[in-house]
Amino acid sequence: MFDLAPPPAAVPSATPAADALEAEEAALAAELASIIASGGVAGDAPDSRTILRIDVAWPGRLHLPDGQVVALKVRNISEGGVGLASDRPLPAATVVNFEMDVPPLGGSGGATLVAGVIRTTYAVAQGSEILCGGTWQSPPTGRALVTTWIERLRP
Repeated sequence: MFDLAPPPAAVPSATPAADALEAEEAALAAELASIIASGGVAGDAPDSRTILRIDVAWPGRLHLPDGQVVALKVRNISEGGVGLASDRPLPAATVVNFEMDVPPLGGSGGATLVAGVIRTTYAVAQGSEILCGGTWQSPPTGRALVTTWIERLRP
């Protein structure tokens, strides 16, 4: 799974305590390498978020302070968090206006525009996409529609 580089050559330690610490670190590294090699690491480890995000594929947009509008895809959503993907750079650690097109609950009709604000917490490149996540807020009517979708899609 991982191509681990061999550990650096041992450097003589100055004290017995340093020797013991070095031995503990080596033992831990060997144990982790063994677990990884055996496949004992879950590929679908549970999310560390306290609020479950639901996978979606909704169109959305960020309105940047300089006037640019970045089209994106809403990948997942919770009542307070959102995961986004775009083929254009997305700002990390900033507050920007955000909107998404939430599909109708009944399956027919047009999407509802839910506008709000997002505080991005990260942006990383993954292949040809830029993934971004953060916390979001919207007026109560938009939040209620998203909450209904979350309840409907929750496993």
